[in-house]
Amino acid sequence: MRFGILGLPAIWQQGEEIRLATRRSRGVLAHLLLSPSRSASVESLIHAIYGDTPTKSARNQVHRGVGELRKYGVTIDVHDNVYRLEAAEDDVDAFVFMRLCDEARALADDGDHAGAARTLGEALALWRGSALSGLDSEVFLAEAAVWDERRLAAIEVRTDADLELGRHRDVIAELQQLTDQHPLREAFCGQLMLALYRSQRGSEALQVFTDLEERLRDELGTDPSPALRDLRTQILRQDPLLEPAGAIEPASADPQAPVPRQLPARSGALVGRDADLRRITDAIEEHGPCPVVVVTGPGGAGKTALCLEAAHRVAARYPGGQLYADDLSEPGEVLAGFLTALGADDIPDGTSARAGLLRSLLARRRVLIVLDGVSGAGQLDLFLPGHPDCAVIVTSRSPLALLHGAMRVRVSALDRADARALLAAGAGEERMAAEPAAADRIIDLCARLPMALRIAAARLATRPHWTLTRLADRLADPAKILGELRHDGQSVLPTLMRGYEALPEGPRSLIRRIGFYGSAEVTVRTTAALAGVPMDAAENMLEELAETHFMVTLRDGERFRCHELLLGFGAVRALAEDREADLRAAAQRALGGWLALTDDAHASMRGQDNSIPRGTAPRHRPQGAAAWSGQGTEWFDANLDGILAAVRRAVPFPETCWELAIAPLALYEAGSRFDVWLDSHELALSSVRGAGNVRGQAALLYSLGHRSLLVGDYAGAARRLEEALRLFQELADEHGRGLALRLLADLDRIRQELGKARKTYEEAAEVLRRSGDPVGEADALGGLAMVLHSTGEGQASQECLERALTLCREGGSLRSEAQIRRGVAMYAARAGTPEDAYPELLQALEIATFIGDRVVLSDILLDLGTTRILLGDPRAAYDNLVTAEEIAKVAGVKRTALRARRARAFLNGNGEATRHAVARNA
Repeated sequence: MRFGILGLPAIWQQGEEIRLATRRSRGVLAHLLLSPSRSASVESLIHAIYGDTPTKSARNQVHRGVGELRKYGVTIDVHDNVYRLEAAEDDVDAFVFMRLCDEARALADDGDHAGAARTLGEALALWRGSALSGLDSEVFLAEAAVWDERRLAAIEVRTDADLELGRHRDVIAELQQLTDQHPLREAFCGQLMLALYRSQRGSEALQVFTDLEERLRDELGTDPSPALRDLRTQILRQDPLLEPAGAIEPASADPQAPVPRQLPARSGALVGRDADLRRITDAIEEHGPCPVVVVTGPGGAGKTALCLEAAHRVAARYPGGQLYADDLSEPGEVLAGFLTALGADDIPDGTSARAGLLRSLLARRRVLIVLDGVSGAGQLDLFLPGHPDCAVIVTSRSPLALLHGAMRVRVSALDRADARALLAAGAGEERMAAEPAAADRIIDLCARLPMALRIAAARLATRPHWTLTRLADRLADPAKILGELRHDGQSVLPTLMRGYEALPEGPRSLIRRIGFYGSAEVTVRTTAALAGVPMDAAENMLEELAETHFMVTLRDGERFRCHELLLGFGAVRALAEDREADLRAAAQRALGGWLALTDDAHASMRGQDNSIPRGTAPRHRPQGAAAWSGQGTEWFDANLDGILAAVRRAVPFPETCWELAIAPLALYEAGSRFDVWLDSHELALSSVRGAGNVRGQAALLYSLGHRSLLVGDYAGAARRLEEALRLFQELADEHGRGLALRLLADLDRIRQELGKARKTYEEAAEVLRRSGDPVGEADALGGLAMVLHSTGEGQASQECLERALTLCREGGSLRSEAQIRRGVAMYAARAGTPEDAYPELLQALEIATFIGDRVVLSDILLDLGTTRILLGDPRAAYDNLVTAEEIAKVAGVKRTALRARRARAFLNGNGEATRHAVARNA
């Protein structure tokens, strides 16, 4: 556990900050941390937190503050009214800060200015704001002033070290801010004057002195110190002593040799890259002989801008010149250009000879080499100097893992705050505030990449009449996104194209097929289907794309994600490079992979293809794919959104589309996601109707009829099921006809049309038996048993139930078994033996709980409640009925919820009318 006072008092446990919600807990923590031996009496704690006028409850508040800290795991002992907090100094940020400051001063005294600057950087990074933020008693304000002064002193020492290292340009912006914040602090003014002078900004340095002089005279009536006046005189005289102590040696042993200055201009202000910039410059300055820094990240993340800014900042350290190349596809030509820039008179033939001459010329100079857009470590061998005083900065999508000894700086997408700031530069704060959701959509569609965000911001700036929603909607179309991210000659397309062309054909082809398929998130299995390769080959391609920042590996390691820009790019390249037939076949395989998985999931819930219409859409199982080992309910729950996305993608493939839409039928029946059930089927209906696919229409209407039945829309259920039956009959589809008849019989039973229900159940059972669907037959027999019992045919009802139970065991459907056991139990209850019904219901309850079927579970709990009423256990019955109603509401089964509420009302004594409901349930 770590503790902090350099900012808001805080606690960290295993790297995670614990938010202290109250002022009293923060005050207790801060005072104990700062007290000798981490010990303090209650009185001193009261005085520190509340000052000289504590409230009557102050003592109690302190005790509560201690209790809150203990609740978070802080060890605080109490003895003789004195509290003691267990914490080592290295666990408290303030004391770690002091230790690092002492170490840095020792390093500076030994002349190790780089070590001092680095150490003080670590120390200052511990600060999260003003010391003891949020605590305003006199004790804490005085203590905070001491610590804030220590921070300023550390900044002074670190700035001195930076100036000794020649980092004068790096510190100017910070010093300008510090002099604004502390206008009378002479040390900062002196450092700013020196930094400006060394940056060839002498007049500005003298103006800093003049401004300070005026402030001191106006506010304090004094003059600047003699040391500062002497510095002003040295600047006026351009004293050579003002140059860095570690002045760099002459640019070349040959004063006539040309000094190349090939760095392009800076691209402007960087947003959100301060830490990355510092890492690059620190690596160049402190990494040892011939440092090589690899700046890696996705295209459009701003690698080039960051690299150039860093190169300009360290350029003064390389007076031998700076070489730059952004295309290494013709290395011999690049080498010739470098040699010419360095003054070589005779350029040899052959890349090896040119590389050798380059190393020879660099052996006498300090030169910075910047190589932008390197595709692989092999490209660099020709350009790496042997001289230890040179340095190389490289940008690449790849981390260039084979390049040993390199320092790697990974540039990722901007965080959301920085991305918003970048977009707001063009959109304006008012437009951002007016449409925050649309702003977030634009940021996400631009993948938080600086290049895309700058272009989006520019488009909004030049189109003040556009709403953010308008741009977000245009970006959301994969076919338009690349065109929308083009403005005034700037586009994301060339950046994506360069990275794409550097890839081998396999990953390039995969990008095209993912783009055509249109899913930003893919699994290894889907990828294998799209590429038509075994699982291990697909995984290798995905890993290569992740390594080069085209994809991101998600936490489970099985899924990979790309951003919408790449989807749009991949789709464009697919249409330009591939045959449409090949692309459609790839998409069909991917969708067939989903169908194969849904088949397995359904079989684990229903036992093979029972109780669901099937079509002829192709299934795909990639070579090397693992055999099914999951639980169907859990798998469907986890992948339902993915299945809906697959239904959308399958609209051009009607047979696949309708099969995917009804694939989760076993889950839908369990009372899960009625919204997805409807959405997926409406999409699929539009597909099959457009294609004239009659069987698909019949299957979808059957499924929607089932949904209507569950949600209590009996008129809608009748309409859809009757239409489905008609279509199945026209197609001579006996299995589909049997399924539709079974649900129509359920509808007749609910409407108390028992004669009609009996006839329909009998027909359904016979048709499903001939069709080889034992589970469907069992469901029909279970419904028939209820009708027979209602008509007084108890023996026949019992025989139906026993036959149905045998069938669902044979078919492997736990859901149907739970329903049949419920029917057996209700038969016993209605026969006057509720004690026999009770164990059957418990067994059915166990099954329904195991499979997570909310519909069956709510029905069983309702029956269990009414059975317990008959058994004389009203308290347990009431609990069952409450739970049944709650689950039925969640499942969307209105009829069961209503029956449970009526039975509960009966227990509460709310009238004779409710007794009929209980009697029917019993």
